[in-house]
Amino acid sequence: MLFSLSISYSQTAEYGKLTNKSEYQIYLSKTNDTLKVGDTLTIGIPTSDLGFTYISQNGQRVSNTLSDKKVIVDKLKTYGTKGSGYKMYAQFKGYGLMPVLIDYDTALELGEIKNIKSKLTKEQAITKLKEAKELFDLGVITQAGYEKLKVELTPFILK
Repeated sequence: MLFSLSISYSQTAEYGKLTNKSEYQIYLSKTNDTLKVGDTLTIGIPTSDLGFTYISQNGQRVSNTLSDKKVIVDKLKTYGTKGSGYKMYAQFKGYGLMPVLIDYDTALELGEIKNIKSKLTKEQAITKLKEAKELFDLGVITQAGYEKLKVELTPFILK
């Protein structure tokens, strides 16, 4: 029984294919990003003056003071019903005994969490490369650092 529990626990969940309440180690999101237990998320901007709408603790909105904080995902769990469907929630240790839950896809879409794995646009990549060139010219970064960043950004620029 312990063996089958560990197999269930280590499954990968995929957006649009969530069929029951369960706990996972890996989640393939609506935007095709991979979220894993142990990943760090950066909290973004609340969608309401009352706090975060899609980040909650014990059913209550989390305060605006959480903006720009980094949190570590300690669980990925699905919640919902067969009738209404299931959603993936990233969980992290909150303040006190209750964990904080993030409605991952909705919070990501609305900016309540920042997507650190998002794809750069061509314009963003060019801007980043120009900034790196200026830093190189000023002697702030090395030639090797600049060349490495250039190699990373070139695919976004040439697409």
